[in-house]
Order: sequence, then structure tokens, then C-alpha cells
Amino acid sequence: MIGFLVHGTHAFANSEAVLDYDKLREKITFGKATFAEVREALTEPNVVNLTNTLHALYSMRWHRAVLHLYQNIWDRKREQYPELAWELLEKIPPRIALASTINRVRIFNTEEYKAFIRSHRYADHEFIRAQVVVSLGLNGDPDDIEYLVKMVHSTNHYVVQTAMTSLALLGHVRGKEAMIILEKTYRDEPRGKLLRELLKQAYRWEPIIQ
Repeated sequence: MIGFLVHGTHAFANSEAVLDYDKLREKITFGKATFAEVREALTEPNVVNLTNTLHALYSMRWHRAVLHLYQNIWDRKREQYPELAWELLEKIPPRIALASTINRVRIFNTEEYKAFIRSHRYADHEFIRAQVVVSLGLNGDPDDIEYLVKMVHSTNHYVVQTAMTSLALLGHVRGKEAMIILEKTYRDEPRGKLLRELLKQAYRWEPIIQ
């Protein structure tokens, strides 16, 4: 689907068993992973899944060691965690996901991370652009609404759906207003249907039936 997939398996250094990366990512998503499990999850040889794991690490923000891990990966301190899938972590989509997570956790003094995300807004590859879109939705800055609306109007189905979802994730009154306008524009199209579903879920809004 994406073109970034890297196939293969990864055995933990001290075991012949193959790691269950889906299970590890689930534990991270629910904030219940140990630090050792977080490090294991970041050895996954699949850049799409690895990107999702970096988004999920927001749920582990309570863990002091994980907070240090965010920054050390961003600063490319390979010697701190040599077992990680560094070649994949260096790719743009995981870097965008990591920048998004750090920005969401820190809130203040995060211009470096937001600038990195926004620098890829018009990337040619759909997966990169979709990562930008979802990150901007999660980051919740209304300044990005104009861009997200532009992506809803774009022609790439994957990016369009992600942009509509991100406007819902934004959780801002301006995001709601933008979605209502978009719903009117695409009312009789599949985009309009998804927009109505997202507006109902995120903003408890439904169109007035005349």
C-alpha cells in the first residue's frame, strides 16, 4: 500500500522467539508497557508499524525513561540504544511521528518539532504527507486548519480521509466550522458522508434536515 514496508522478522538478542510487535504496540497504546518493552517495540523492521508505535508512545509520557528516549532518538544517539531499528527511525515518516509526540508532550518550546513536521506538508509520497496531516491534527494548532482543509480538497484518497479525521482530532471550534463548510461542499459525495460521521463523533454536530 505504502511503499515503505520492510519485510522480515527480528529475533530478540537473548531469545530465539520472534517478538510480537502488535502486542507490544498495544501495551504502549494503553500506557502499560515496561521500558524494556518500549525498546523492544522500536526494533520492529517495518517502517509503517514503527511510525504508528512512535505516535502511540504519547501514552507512555508518564515514564521518565521514555521521555529521555524521545529526545535521544530525536538527537540520533545511537550508542544509547544500539538495538533499535535506527535505519528506519531515520526515515521521514517516523521522524514526523516522533516530532509530533514530543510536541504533544512538551507543549511549550516545541517550534523545532512543529517546523520539521510542517516542512514536509507537500511531500510527494502519500505516506509522508498523511503523517504530516495526522500529526497536525493531533497537535491541535488551529493555524494548521487552512492546510488541512486544502488536503481535504486534494485528490489523494488516503490523504483526503486522513485530513478529514485530523480536523476532527483537532478538537477546536475552528476545525468544527471548517468541517461544516466542507460537509456542505461534499454533501452528496463520500467525503460528505464521512464528514458527517466525524462531526457527530467529535463535535456532536448533525445537519439540520429540512
